[in-house]
Order: sequence, then structure tokens, then C-alpha cells
Amino acid sequence: MRLVDQLVPDIDVPIEESRTHAQQTLLADAGQRRWASIAATGGRRYGLIVIWGLMIAGFGANSPNVFLTWLNFKTMFSSQAILLMLALALVVSLVSGDFDIAVSGTFSSSLVLIGEFNIVHHIGWGFAALIALAFGLFVGVLHAFLIVYLGLSSFIVTLGTGTALLGTGYAFNSVAVSGVSPSYKSFMSYSVIGLQMPFLIAVVLTVALWYLYGYTPLGRRLYFVGASRDVSRLAGLSVNRLRAGSLIASSLIASLTAIVAAGYIDGADPNLSSSFLLPITAAALLGSTVIWPGRANPGGAFVATYFLVTGYTGLQQIGISSWVQQVFYGGALVVAVAAARLTAAGQGGADPGQLAL
Repeated sequence: MRLVDQLVPDIDVPIEESRTHAQQTLLADAGQRRWASIAATGGRRYGLIVIWGLMIAGFGANSPNVFLTWLNFKTMFSSQAILLMLALALVVSLVSGDFDIAVSGTFSSSLVLIGEFNIVHHIGWGFAALIALAFGLFVGVLHAFLIVYLGLSSFIVTLGTGTALLGTGYAFNSVAVSGVSPSYKSFMSYSVIGLQMPFLIAVVLTVALWYLYGYTPLGRRLYFVGASRDVSRLAGLSVNRLRAGSLIASSLIASLTAIVAAGYIDGADPNLSSSFLLPITAAALLGSTVIWPGRANPGGAFVATYFLVTGYTGLQQIGISSWVQQVFYGGALVVAVAAARLTAAGQGGADPGQLAL
């Protein structure tokens, strides 16, 4: 036997055991880090959904015979579909880095136009709807010219045009009118398991935008533009066209929402949109913290819209006065802006609201 073997017997065994133990430790640490990363990612992406579920459980435990009924849920889903569609219109502009807060004004003027032509002057609802869409197209082109080609702040421009459009709606007709074409009213009254046509249209719009932004090259380009216009230009993207297209699409969706609303409420009311700006802004920004954190997205807007509606409805049903709507939506907007900023910073992206300023 060699001298080295006598002095250091079986030296290979402890070295191999030590190496195996070290590998097992490293693998265990890597597994823990992986699960911690999965949990953190899941928390960021679906945390609001979990809170929404807990909110439903809390309100349901307090008044199960009122809150936890299908009548209550189908009323919330159908009656707030207009709010969801306007939030999606805002999301469309936020994706490309602009802030079209004039969507409520575009909605108001388009709604009054439908009432004026279809109800007052008895023109077919199809032609009235085309006039409303043409008006939305005009507003979108105007925004694109002022914001994209003149380089003005989207927040300032749409704040001004939105206010002007609300006044324009009153100029067209300052009183509420009712009595849209019976065929159109009947179409909008159609329901599936109690969920009315406005909600079904809002769901289709959500899914269509989800597919566009999540699974098409155009959607990826729009997000890229929203994240960094300078880098997008260097990458060869037509930044101005993409931004202009988003602003036009945003206004068109607002006008489409007016067409849906006219059939749902069987008329046109210039006062209908006066309280929409705050909740749709809160829904769009709060939605950027869920599903695809750090980015305005349709799925997040859907969740955030009905999260806010659930909270507001539940608080009303437990006896809190109507002032809770302003307090709840105002507080939600502040939380949404803060959460969007923190989420965007954590993801290394850009704050959806900040890009527009």
C-alpha cells in the first residue's frame, strides 16, 4: 500500500459526500427561490383578484340574502358595462403612452347626437349610430393632430376637449329624451342567463383588446411605444402613426359605448356622463397593477372596474349613505396611481399615467 493511502485512507468518500451535500443545498436554495419568485409574481398579477374575492366574501357574510344573489351580481355586471367600456377606451390610449380623459365627453356628445337624430328627428338608429361614430372619428383625429403632430400634452389637451365636449352635448340637447327605435331597444334588451347585451358587448370588446395586445405584433408595438418613444423610433417603429391610431380608436370606442348606452337606457341624457371620469380613470390605472402588472391592460381594467363596483355596491347595501361613492372612487384613484407607479417601478417599466404628462 502506498504511503499516501496509509496516511489519508478513503479520502474520496468524504469529498464525494461533501460535494453531494453542497449540490443538494444549492438545489434546495434554488427551489426555494423559485417558489418565492412564483409566489411574488402571482401576488403582483392576481393580488387584486384575491382581494376582490375576499371583499365579496365579506359583504356576502354580512348580507347573504341580498349581496350573494344572482340578481345582485347580474345587476352589477349589466348596469356597469358602460363604465367598463369607457375604461377600456382609456386603456387604449394609455397603452401607447397618452392619456385620453376626454372619453367621457366624447361619450356624452355622441349619446346626445343619437338621441337628437333617432328620437327627436325619427331617423333610423343605424344612421344615427353612424353619425355618432363619425363624430368619434372626428374627435380622435383632432386629438391626434393636437397631441401627436403638434406635440401638446395629452392630459392638457383632452382635459380641455373633454370639458368642451360635455358642453357641446348640452348645446345639442340639454334635456333627457327617451324612446329609441323599438328594434334597437329590443336588441339591447336581449340577455343570456340574465346578463344583458351591454355586458356581453363589453366582454367581447375586452377579449378582442386582450388578444390584440397580448398576441399580435401590433399590440407589442403599441406597448413598446408606450414604454419608450425614443427607443421605438430607433427600432424603426412608426411612433406617430401608432399613437394617432390609439387616440382615434379610443374616441371611437367612446362613441360605440354611447350607441350601446342609448339602447340600454332607451334614450339619451346629457347628464349621464358627468360622474364617469373619476371611476373610469381609477379603473384603468388600478387595472395596470393586475394581470399584466406595470402595463395598462384590458383584463386588468375588467377586474378593476368590477372590483370598484363591488366595493361601492357592498358599502351601500350595508347602509352607508350615497356619499360613499365619491369617497370610495376618489380614494381608489389615489391608491391606483400610487400602486401603478410602484408596480411599474418594480417591473422596470413606465408608469401609465406618468407617460402622458
